[in-house]
Formats: sequence, structure tokens, C-alpha cells
Amino acid sequence: MKAFYEVLEQLYKKISMFQNLDKLLSHMAAKCLALLLYFQLKEKITLSNSWVTFCQKNLSEYSENDKVIYCLWTHTAVIKETLKDTCSQKAEILKQFLTPFETIFEVFYNSLFSQHFENCQDTSKIINSLMCFLELLELLVASRIYVKLHFTCQRILFLKPSCVLEVITWPIQAFVKRKVIILIKKCLLHKVGEDLFCGSVPASMLSDCHLETDMLALANAVLQTVNLGLLKTLSVHRKPSFFGGDEIQPGCEHISGPDHVILRAVSLVIMKALEIKFQNYTSANEMKGNSPNPFFYVKCVTIYLSIIIHNYQISGLV
Repeated sequence: MKAFYEVLEQLYKKISMFQNLDKLLSHMAAKCLALLLYFQLKEKITLSNSWVTFCQKNLSEYSENDKVIYCLWTHTAVIKETLKDTCSQKAEILKQFLTPFETIFEVFYNSLFSQHFENCQDTSKIINSLMCFLELLELLVASRIYVKLHFTCQRILFLKPSCVLEVITWPIQAFVKRKVIILIKKCLLHKVGEDLFCGSVPASMLSDCHLETDMLALANAVLQTVNLGLLKTLSVHRKPSFFGGDEIQPGCEHISGPDHVILRAVSLVIMKALEIKFQNYTSANEMKGNSPNPFFYVKCVTIYLSIIIHNYQISGLV
């Protein structure tokens, strides 16, 4: 068994050497490492100390380097493998995997979303880190819903939702903002991680006593964003795909029009946030024995209609 541990440790070190080469090779190395890690977790073998230390150091001391993305890739792949697997020990596997990073993810979350984007010299690295971390956040939320497990890192999006929502005001590419809106939509609709499952989606675990409160916090953050007018900064104009280039090829016409995907997503986000707010408001009044205040409903509906009308106005549909 000792020899087996030594072989695994050497594999960790050899795979980690690929992190400084081209992105495709780094991505494949991260995938291989993730499969190796998952094998260890499934066989209840202690994770490599060198790899855990490597990730803890780079995620806690966030800097604009490829090592951070390498760590995020690996974490994302391991959680994906766990959720896709049909084994009955998912909770034990994720518990062993997430425990060393329980506080590290929160540190990284705060550091990443506190970046002064306009002052960065190389924005591509922040964008890469942001896109990778948004995918990881979705998987953390999915692991919370579909696996009976309770970690703070699984709740961080709900505990500090304004950090993520502020991304839509950053001077950043539209596809990143779209990713944020789609993530919020999936969270509010309980649709996170559904694309990982073949066939029917497993039933969600309803034993999470904080889930209802967290959903209300996310809904409140969305409505606060609407109230501040931040969603009006979101572009809904569809941009043509240049397939890697930056110019429209001869003979190809530019098709202008609204981005219906983001329009639908924003509408669903606001509508679901209002629904959660309605339900909570009604439940709270029923517990107190008070009758619902009709002005509250009118205000919420007015907010919803105003943002929808605004979206369609700037898209040229009305």
C-alpha cells in the first residue's frame, strides 16, 4: 500500500508539470488529475497533501495566474464526476473533497468579486477565472440540492449574492454577464446541474433547513438590483458570431435583433424572485394573523412590468 501511495504522489507531481504549457494540454492534465482524485475519493484513499496545499495556496492568495484556473478546472471536474456517478456514497465523497477547501472558497469568492476590473492590465485572466468559478459555483449549489450535505461553500452564492450580481455592471464582455444571469435563473428555478444527469433528474434533498431562507436572500438581491436600475445596464442586443475572427465575411449579412435568450432569462429571474417574495410575504402575514397588504403586490408587479417594458424597448420590439 505504501508503494501505491508513492506512485500516486508521483502522478500528481507529473500531471501538475503540465500547468505551464498550452491551455489545451493544461485542461487535459486537469481532467486526468480529476479522474485520479475521484478514484482516490471513491476508494477512500487520502488525497495528496501536495495537491491540497497547492490549491489552498493559489486560491487563498488569488492572483491573475494560470494556476488558479488549473485548480478551478480540477475542482469542477471532480464534482461533475461525483454528481454524474450512480454510486450511493456521493455525500461521503464530496465531504472528503470539500472539507479542506471549506474556508478557502469563501476567501477566493471575496477576492475575485472585489476586483477593480477597470484597473487590470490583463483582463483575459480575470475573465477566465470568473467563468471557471461561475461554473464551479453552479456545481456547488447542485451538490447542495441533490446530495445530503451542508457546507458553507455550497451556500456562499446565497450568503453574498450581490457580489455576483454586480458583475453585470462591470465593463466586461456580454457573454460573462449572460453567464451570471443564467446561473441566477438556474438557482431560483432549482435547475442547477440538470444537464449532468442522463435520463430523469434525481429528486432534490429537502432536508436543507437553510434553502428557503437562502432563496429568499437571492430573490431580495435580485429585486434590489432591479430597484437600483442595474439590470438596465445589461445589453440585450444580439451580436453576430465571427467564428474566431473579428469581421463579417463577404456574402454574410449582419443579422441584427434582440438577444431573446437573455431577455427570457432576465424575465424569468425577476418573475421567480417576485414569486418567492410573494410566498414569503404571504406566509409571514399568515403566521402573524395579518391580512396581506395589496400595495406590496402592486409595487412588485410594477417593478416587474417596468423592467420587462424597458427590455423590449431597448431591443427594438416596441
